Amino acid sequence: MSTTEAGGASPDSFAARHVQLGYVAGAHGLHGALRVKLFNAESTALQPGVAVALVERGGSTPASMQVTRVAPKPGSDTIRLWLQGVDGRDAAEALRGHELWLERASLPALEDDEYYLADLIGLEVVRELDGEPQSLGEITGVITNAAQPLVSVRLRGREWLLPALPPFIVAVETERVLVDVHDDMVPGLSDGGDEPRPKDGA
Repeated sequence: MSTTEAGGASPDSFAARHVQLGYVAGAHGLHGALRVKLFNAESTALQPGVAVALVERGGSTPASMQVTRVAPKPGSDTIRLWLQGVDGRDAAEALRGHELWLERASLPALEDDEYYLADLIGLEVVRELDGEPQSLGEITGVITNAAQPLVSVRLRGREWLLPALPPFIVAVETERVLVDVHDDMVPGLSDGGDEPRPKDGA
């Protein structure tokens, strides 16, 4: 099982046809360059001539813009990106916080055991405990500026980090992620407090 950069939603929706690669962290310099934080620091999907969709965080109307130049920053998950029509620092700064999306059709096809990291956001995390499914929370975000890709999981108001790779992730299904984790990875389990209840009333 392997991961790539990121998206996810119902069929025919914008998010079902696109993948979110990251977001605009701010402006770089005076001439319209953007600082873009990627979900996958190794992604090469952004190239000159590629059309990307920018969506204001919390908004619903994408704006299509063409990439004119890309400058990766070795060892970082942040790149410099130039878009056609973004000509100055003020224009670049106005895009701060916008999500950066790319059409799935323009990306390589995924293998059966591959998934985009951002497709995990919103899925329930479940493990098998004594033969019963046990909910460990919902995935709320992706963290890539670490030694390994991580997803943040929220369980009753508390966050914990799940490595987004085997052997921790066993399988990714339509509505849930099956995991194999120790109690001490999940807040409240090791001391017996705030223990999640098995699903389906079991």
